[in-house]
Amino acid sequence: MEETAVNWTTWLVKRMFGDDDEKTGTIVRAIHTGVTYMALGCIVLSFTLIPAFWFQTVLLGFCGLVWAQHIVFHGCVFSKVEQRLLKDETSFLDPYLRLFDVEATERSKQGILMMLSTVGITMFTLAWGGRAVREVLPQLTALGKAVAPALHIPLPSSSPSGSLVPS
Repeated sequence: MEETAVNWTTWLVKRMFGDDDEKTGTIVRAIHTGVTYMALGCIVLSFTLIPAFWFQTVLLGFCGLVWAQHIVFHGCVFSKVEQRLLKDETSFLDPYLRLFDVEATERSKQGILMMLSTVGITMFTLAWGGRAVREVLPQLTALGKAVAPALHIPLPSSSPSGSLVPS
């Protein structure tokens, strides 16, 4: 399945950008790097300057798709296409691994990428979930209280003892 995804993506980018492997690989690498940094920047913006819940939801969906393809294909499909077209083993992680003087095999790079991707999506999901509970749950509760009488749904009444179970 991984090989099929890489073959189809390679075919698609060659159709879009031409048959010159060097040029096409460089274009794919530039777009891949730009989209990655753009997504990270948008995540930061979504929690600071543009705290719109819909924006965070769209970003979470995009990041979830990226994470899923990292897990399913054992790394990023676009990185594999870049490596095939440029005939090198350079990955997105290489500058950071060199910075910390870490020697890594291709397999360990895949593990590091999947670990970082999983930690990142987990943190983002927890932050999004907290915001959803804080903002959306009260709206749904108010909507339920408004709609329930019209649908003849009995709502539990609160008792002086604080029990949620009606007596």
